[in-house]
Amino acid sequence: MLIGEKIAALRKGKGWTQAELGERLGVSNQAVSKWESGASMPDIMLLPAIADTFECYIDELFCREVKTEIHYELCGDVPWPDDDVIRGVVYEGRKILQSDKLVDKFTFEIKGEPKQVKSACRIEVKGNVSGGCKAGKSIYVDGSVSGGSQAGKEIVVAGDLSGACNAGGDITVGGPLSGACNTGGEITCGGDLSGDIISGGGVNVKGNVEAVNIKGNVTCKTLKCDKVTGDVTITGD
Repeated sequence: MLIGEKIAALRKGKGWTQAELGERLGVSNQAVSKWESGASMPDIMLLPAIADTFECYIDELFCREVKTEIHYELCGDVPWPDDDVIRGVVYEGRKILQSDKLVDKFTFEIKGEPKQVKSACRIEVKGNVSGGCKAGKSIYVDGSVSGGSQAGKEIVVAGDLSGACNAGGDITVGGPLSGACNTGGEITCGGDLSGDIISGGGVNVKGNVEAVNIKGNVTCKTLKCDKVTGDVTITGD
């Protein structure tokens, strides 16, 4: 199978027309048609964008099977069990670096739906996480997270977030947020919020809030809480 045939198969799998794929890539539908017919090839500079659009590896565009082989003879001792957690670590020789200054510029990016993710670096996940995230820096998830999150800096989740959350910076959630939250920054929630809240800034919720204790100024549609330490603004309907 040529790359054009692979692009056609991936496009049809997404249910897109040639024009829709061209719009996503910034090219004409005629260009896409020529690729798929074999009349021309995509520019090499477009390959990363094509792979990103189809959420695949560049090698997969050339129909090369991507295999992950574990070379145990190259692995040093690590302080965790052989489990389902995806970990992002930085080594200097055989030493795992934990210092913020040493790992500050690294981003651990995942495409897929991992169970649990841990990293001393910043974490970016293009998908959902079902077992929680823990990062020394920031957490960015374009899906939903269940199982809670812990970050040295901000937490940004496009979908729902459930489970206990601790963040050194702001917590921003596109959907509902459920579970105890402790943050040095603000909390912004696009849906309902439930759970005990400690916020170093404001708690801004588009939906309803239900909690036992809240520390911080609250803005929400409705509020049900035994104790609030801070100002309350009810937006109503």
